[in-house]
Amino acid sequence: MADEDKEKKGKGKLIAIVGVLVLLGAGSGFFFLKGGEPAKGSEGAAQVEAESEAEETAEADAGAIYELDPFIVNLADAGELRYLKVSMKLQLTKAKYADTINNHIPQIRDSMLILLSSKDSKSIRTTEGKMELQDEIVQRVNGLFEDNKVTKVYFTDFVTQ
Repeated sequence: MADEDKEKKGKGKLIAIVGVLVLLGAGSGFFFLKGGEPAKGSEGAAQVEAESEAEETAEADAGAIYELDPFIVNLADAGELRYLKVSMKLQLTKAKYADTINNHIPQIRDSMLILLSSKDSKSIRTTEGKMELQDEIVQRVNGLFEDNKVTKVYFTDFVTQ
């Protein structure tokens, strides 16, 4: 008797799970057949297609990342010898600017070395300090060019000693 109850409960759970899976599959199939958006007329479809192409182009340009070689500098701490090792990536406004950045690496590295070595460990220890440093780096790099080529700096390694 107890075995029959367990068997009925097991079959009931299995039926419930299969039912949920069928409903999920049907719902997601409907969603993907619709393209994730409500259906539109032929004019609306053309507009949506043009907008998505423009977004893809903008994302390709905005997503261009340029990796700089790591920097190791002495920090400006008075009375102490402290070091900073930092690796960073620059997010470019357009992918085509990677060649321009590559052609100006000596100027960029010089500017970064001067900026980084002017900092003390206390000023870059906090989150706010790191964010300010990121903003300063963007300003310094963009200051080397006629128009803004860098939108953001990402630290991929940041070690003080």
